[in-house]
Parts: sequence; C-alpha cells; structure tokens
Amino acid sequence: MKSSFLYQRLLRFEETIGIVLSIFVFGAIALQVITRFVFHAPLFWTEEAARYLFVWMVAMGAAECVRSRSHISMDVFVLMLPDRLRIILRTLLNMVVVAALLMLVWYGYFGMLRANRVVSVTLGVSEAFLYGALPVGAALMAFRMVIVIIENIRFLITGQSSPDNKDTVLVQDSRERSL
Repeated sequence: MKSSFLYQRLLRFEETIGIVLSIFVFGAIALQVITRFVFHAPLFWTEEAARYLFVWMVAMGAAECVRSRSHISMDVFVLMLPDRLRIILRTLLNMVVVAALLMLVWYGYFGMLRANRVVSVTLGVSEAFLYGALPVGAALMAFRMVIVIIENIRFLITGQSSPDNKDTVLVQDSRERSL
C-alpha cells in the first residue's frame, strides 16, 4: 500500500508515543530502585505508574507488531501451500482476527466505562486509564490488520505488492528463486 501522508503521520505519532512510554517506564522503575536502595525511602506510586505505562506500551507495541508482521504464527502448513492459496488463507484468517479485535474494542470500551468508577490506590487516577489500553490497542491492531488485508487483496488482483507486506514479498522471493 502506498503510504499516504496521513498514514505516515500516524506511524510517526505511534513511534513517538512508544518512545515516550518507554522513557517514562524506565524512569519510574529507575526512580523506584534509586529511592528504595539508595535513600531507603521508596516512593509508593512508582510501581503502579510503571505498571500502567507498561500496559499501554504493550498495547501500542502489539499494534506495531501487526504492521511489521512480527507476531508469532504457526505457518508450517501455510508455507507448503501454493502462493495464491497461501495469500487467500492468510487474508481469510486476518479477517477473522479483525472480527475478534473489533469484539475486543467493543467489550474493552464497556470494561473501561465500568472501571471509570474505580480509582487507583496510589496514583489516584481512574482505572479507566489502565483498562483503556485494551480498546485502543485492539482498534490500532484492527486498523493495521485491515491495511494488511487490503494489501493482500491488491496483490491477488494485480500481482503487485507493497514492500512492507511480508506475505507477498515471500511470494515474490520464491518466484525469483525459481527463475
């Protein structure tokens, strides 16, 4: 898929959020270690802050893994299939994954609303902040998965793929080796 300006801005925004979350998680953990072992007076809120930030970092990272096709998959059987059939099967499976992710968005949103009434013990923020990572992360993953599906369908119709699409790049690599 040719990357549009808006899509590139989204990627840059997600990368920036990931970097900021990583820095804050590291900072909270380092602050906890320093105050506990150096000053012998630990800050009580750093552990919970690190945990909340880490949950968000994982949700954002999972969406990035969908984009880069880095999630673990069992593809022994799939790799034995002919190229077009492999792309068709992966596209159908990706559609099932999108449906499951949309269910996570739906139920995660209502879980977040229920958690809005609960306040965390040490930070004093709503638990909805923590539970909000699920619908946001699932929505980002679904968005990314739809892009993968579009790229696969485009490949099936035209035979042209994006350099980012590992499924179709594998097909092109196997064609080049056979020539």
